[in-house]
Amino acid sequence: MKRKNGRNHGEVFTKLNVVKYILDEVGYLPSENLKNMRILEPASGQGAFAIEIINRLVESSLNFGFDFIIALNQNIQLVEIDKLSFENLKNNIFNTIRNNGYLIENVSLSIFSNSNYLQYQTYSEFDCIVGNPPYVRHEIIDSKLKSIYKKEYSTFKYRADLYIPFYEKSLKLLSKKGKLSFICSNRWLFNQYGKPLREMIAKQYHLSKIINIEKVNAFDEEVIAYPCITTIQNGDGNMTKYYESQEKKININNIDFTLMATPKSGSWQNLFLDYNINHKYLVGIEDQNFKIGIGIATGADKIFIKKHSELNGIEKSRLMPLIKSKSLKGNEIDWDNSYVINTFEKNSICDLNNFPHLNDYLNSYRDILLKRHIAKKNPTYWYKTIDKIKPDLQKQHKLLLPDLSGSKFLFIDEGKFYPHHNVYYITHKNLNKLKILACILMSDFIKDQLSQIGIRMNGGLPRFQSQTLKKIRIPNIEELTIIDRELLIDSYNNRNLNELNRIVNKYCTQHSIKAIAGIVDIPSLSHLTNLVVNREICAI
Repeated sequence: MKRKNGRNHGEVFTKLNVVKYILDEVGYLPSENLKNMRILEPASGQGAFAIEIINRLVESSLNFGFDFIIALNQNIQLVEIDKLSFENLKNNIFNTIRNNGYLIENVSLSIFSNSNYLQYQTYSEFDCIVGNPPYVRHEIIDSKLKSIYKKEYSTFKYRADLYIPFYEKSLKLLSKKGKLSFICSNRWLFNQYGKPLREMIAKQYHLSKIINIEKVNAFDEEVIAYPCITTIQNGDGNMTKYYESQEKKININNIDFTLMATPKSGSWQNLFLDYNINHKYLVGIEDQNFKIGIGIATGADKIFIKKHSELNGIEKSRLMPLIKSKSLKGNEIDWDNSYVINTFEKNSICDLNNFPHLNDYLNSYRDILLKRHIAKKNPTYWYKTIDKIKPDLQKQHKLLLPDLSGSKFLFIDEGKFYPHHNVYYITHKNLNKLKILACILMSDFIKDQLSQIGIRMNGGLPRFQSQTLKKIRIPNIEELTIIDRELLIDSYNNRNLNELNRIVNKYCTQHSIKAIAGIVDIPSLSHLTNLVVNREICAI
């Protein structure tokens, strides 16, 4: 599958400074004796890493007096699946060898492999494994190959990207003291499909370093790749170096790392949440009787979601006003007059015979609906939506959280709409508590926290998703002073972002102070706030 620049999807070329850094990371240095150092690049492309590997091996051979060609033939393995890239790889390597004064006739072609790395057979172990594994979304991977990979690789689960099994296979090929360093998407560090790989690394290897550089252009073209460099060693370790760039440009060789405890399970949340949060005072959203959910997935939006003018007389009892993420921008909810067709009644699928207009409408799309996976599983109910509609949800107060939205304001629906699948929602019986929660979630403190532990869009905007909403920690609303609760409600009603930030950050900042100091016994949030206001702990 080709991109506009002619390259395959998943094929991205890495900048030389990053290539050099990664080779330094695994110890493949010309100042070291590389005579017996075995190195593998599992997705070589056209030679970004390979050319630098050759140049370093040449320099090392001159420094330590060993035969470059013998070391090359014995210790280097370059794998590339794409035929055109593979031919370019060989030509680039041969040119590099010639430029260093060696005859290519003595080079063994066994150092090259034009094959699918995930099906490539090697019985060697490697001291260094480096590269930029391909980014190929789960939906694009060939279905036959997906079945094979799921059997072969225990980490290839859920909707995993192709780079996940690249990590697994490469880690299993490390020698006893081997090191792996990849530049890759950072998504697996946070999301569900990355958990099996995180667990494998936590239990069997040492995560020595993470450099999260998603704001930096690490490639030779503009791509949405969320890049991150991870270095992993075969062996044990207790501390991990972590760095996250806040700038578009960094000096990768001059980084001020934060030293953190190496994760020992599949949850790496604490690695990225650099607040030292005191969980006694900052608690989860659901711990305060809020409920988090996601809107309806129909499996055929073009059929089940229609504007009012397109309803063709469908019975009103079968229609629910639907709110989409694109309606949640600006200062007010901008509903686009969309409705979702409800094919459920009470606790089961509805009987179409009771709704003649709906019956006629759905039967006109019967052939299309029957092709869906959910219909194939249960052909009797070929017209059901993937998710069941719960009419009571429409009538509840809901804080609406659009995924993939840069909107600064979060809206509350007071019982008019049913959320679409690109909208997460939080419910609570008390409308004012929802308004206070909305203010907390709009604060800079929570946005920053969410961006640390969740997936971000290109440009750095955090995404509201269930898995991250359940991880973040917020002030206990019951611990806020009555005055501050009233001020937050007013701030929500008046769309006053500056005021809500002032109030929320007043509480959250104090937790950071207490956690860092570690010596002050503070009985409650309200008392802590009073202390700060009265400057009684300003010396901490």
